[in-house]
Amino acid sequence: MQFITMLSPARLLFLCSLFFASFAITGTAHANEMSLQQAMSELSGAKAQGQVGEKSNGYLGVVNDAAQAHMIVNLINDARRSEYARIAEQNNIAVADVEAMAGKRAIERTPAGQYIQLDGEWVVKR
Repeated sequence: MQFITMLSPARLLFLCSLFFASFAITGTAHANEMSLQQAMSELSGAKAQGQVGEKSNGYLGVVNDAAQAHMIVNLINDARRSEYARIAEQNNIAVADVEAMAGKRAIERTPAGQYIQLDGEWVVKR
């Protein structure tokens, strides 16, 4: 408390503004974050809107550049990567084999009208 009384009113005001500005910046950063659960809830909508698609390597890709699409793809791909590694270890096979099988299955299960990546190109599945 003695430290505060030694500060001039101008310095005290400056320090208070920095303190409250840090809350505003932190609050904004948290507002832009998404949990894995939220990403999974948003995935079907992002696919239906053509923002996200399935790739043959077992991962999602961003079709149309949007910040939310990138968040969804990054979170879900991280979860998939962990799961593929767990499955590969459990079955004593290469992660690449699990990724390929998962990619094939994901593309097969993708409904018509949504994007899939074939030979590096995004196409609408028919």
